[in-house]
Amino acid sequence: MGDEGEIVELLELVFDGWPHLDLNLTPLEYWSWKYKDNPLQLILIMLGIIDNRIIGCEHLIPLRIKINDKVVFSTTDVDVAVHPDFRGIGVSRKISDLSDASKKEAGIKFAYAITGNPILIKSLSKRYPRFPHPIINLVKIQDIDKQLQNIPVENPWLMKLAFRTAKFFNDIKNTRKISESEIHRFHISKIDSFDERIDEFWKKVANDYNFMVERSQIYLNWRYCDPRAGDFVVNLVEDDEYRILGYSVLRINKYLKKYPVGYIVDLLTLPNYLDAANALAADALSYFENNDVNLVNYQVVKGHPYEHVLKKHGFLDSKIKLHLFYNPFGSGDAFKKLKEIPAGRIFVSWGDHDVLPVKIPSTRMG
Repeated sequence: MGDEGEIVELLELVFDGWPHLDLNLTPLEYWSWKYKDNPLQLILIMLGIIDNRIIGCEHLIPLRIKINDKVVFSTTDVDVAVHPDFRGIGVSRKISDLSDASKKEAGIKFAYAITGNPILIKSLSKRYPRFPHPIINLVKIQDIDKQLQNIPVENPWLMKLAFRTAKFFNDIKNTRKISESEIHRFHISKIDSFDERIDEFWKKVANDYNFMVERSQIYLNWRYCDPRAGDFVVNLVEDDEYRILGYSVLRINKYLKKYPVGYIVDLLTLPNYLDAANALAADALSYFENNDVNLVNYQVVKGHPYEHVLKKHGFLDSKIKLHLFYNPFGSGDAFKKLKEIPAGRIFVSWGDHDVLPVKIPSTRMG
């Protein structure tokens, strides 16, 4: 207690501003929501200290993950930072060793980290195995010229050509007109919080997956409905008897005021309700279009049915890989079985991250 301010100052320095979200609160208040008030009420933070000065940190978010037929106590590793003046002397490695020891002591059975940072990819590759299923980011760009103007890339003419070629073939293969009757078969409504029915929904969904972060009422309300978490838009889709068929979570990150970036942060429906997922996707795109968002991101395991749903709405594979590394601790044998599990039984979304990047460097499309 009392170190919170210094930790946040370190994060702001290392990440050139933190947390790169448009928030109506201070970074310290956001940090407190994220790490002190998590649903499992477990604080796991590692610090590197020299002469009573905090020069490094690693944060863990405790959560529960369903792996095959068990729900195990897990963590995701986030916000790892080392002060620029103290790099190259093993601070990060020592903090990581302390992190692994702390997880074992706390009874953690599985830990993961998702990153696109080349430095972290190189470091984590030496210590931990990669997730056995590729995770991709789908994008929908309304105006490619506007995208390249706001997020420049090398060889923009090549990017533009690749985008238009990919869009042409995707339109031929996937895009179809979504009828109004198809969308309005379901009741889609915006909610401020999830009620107790979502736990029953989770139980039904969990039976159809071998890997997924537990989406209980307590977790979802902390993750998406606490005002300190950010300005999420949560939509519920129900049938005529008001049974929950699924939900979507949307976010516009306005950190870059001139170029806000959209995210379908989370989208999940009951098994065999792809038509409900389709309705949620159409509703999401309408929301982003009404808010003049040019770029929308959606993350999914490659080969999952939702990949095909989103591609029917004009999304393309950005070809940007997001690397998930894991430490199985006591669940190694169970996790090995996931290599043989179909992609449709593996669920990962942007909601399983702790950040929504303001820039996703896109150099290839397909």
